[in-house]
Amino acid sequence: MDTPREAHILERVAERISASLQHVFSASDLLQFLDKLRAEGILPKSPSSHKLKQLVIATGIVHEIELTATYQFESKRYHRGPFSPYELALSLKPNSYLSHGTAAYLHNLTDHESHTIYVNKEQSAKDSSSELTQERINRAFSAKQRTSGFHFHHGQTTITLLNGKHSGRLGVMAITGSRGEPLEVTDLERTLIDIAVRPAYAGGVQHVLTAYLRSRSKVSVDRIAKLLRRLDYVYPYHQAIGFYLESTGHASADLDVLRKPKLKFDFFLAHGVKHTRFDERWRIHFPADFLRPEEAAS
Repeated sequence: MDTPREAHILERVAERISASLQHVFSASDLLQFLDKLRAEGILPKSPSSHKLKQLVIATGIVHEIELTATYQFESKRYHRGPFSPYELALSLKPNSYLSHGTAAYLHNLTDHESHTIYVNKEQSAKDSSSELTQERINRAFSAKQRTSGFHFHHGQTTITLLNGKHSGRLGVMAITGSRGEPLEVTDLERTLIDIAVRPAYAGGVQHVLTAYLRSRSKVSVDRIAKLLRRLDYVYPYHQAIGFYLESTGHASADLDVLRKPKLKFDFFLAHGVKHTRFDERWRIHFPADFLRPEEAAS
């Protein structure tokens, strides 16, 4: 440390970082944090935010988080005090949000807290208009579903980065984590849609069914239908979602809103399933060993 004055300034910075609800910082986050303190009159005009950032790191006010990735990722992350893996996940990409199996856990749709955290960074908008045929569906769902290869590792935690469909962050909400940290996560209905579309990111179709069963008393079918219209998927995922909802006790009449897009094709509950049964009401092929609640009870 260069001077007693700088030592005093760093003490102020340390106090403010310790009091902050944000526990994980990128280098740019630290600069923004310091700039905000200066704008509020808490810090003097000098030394510069860049020099202060270097001192904050060098003097151990914040510590680097050990992080490895399956692809080139040179940006470092820092923390002061305990932090949650969800915070770390959200710090990796701007405007990202927790989704799929992670969102299901945070909404109490499963009791299993996985060591894998799913965080979604949306793709840019693309033209998805194309003609759908039965042959195209059969070909696409005959193979295993592709999964993300973008993984970050911190201790026992794996963070999987998803490049999801552009939606303008549709159905994303703010919640408070167990450490008081602010988190952004898909809401209940968006989560149920996401895990039906990508069951591999929620432990598979049987775990998805459990999530639908636990959501039964609080989910809005009309909101699911509204979100589906806005998401505008090429494939008829409304059939899979209708199948899950009806399998978990929702009245057939309540599901008419999901039948309105019509059931034009035979569809599949999951990719790459060799042995299936067929539900004629939703025209859906589902795994032969898939157990609906009434079957599991018998």
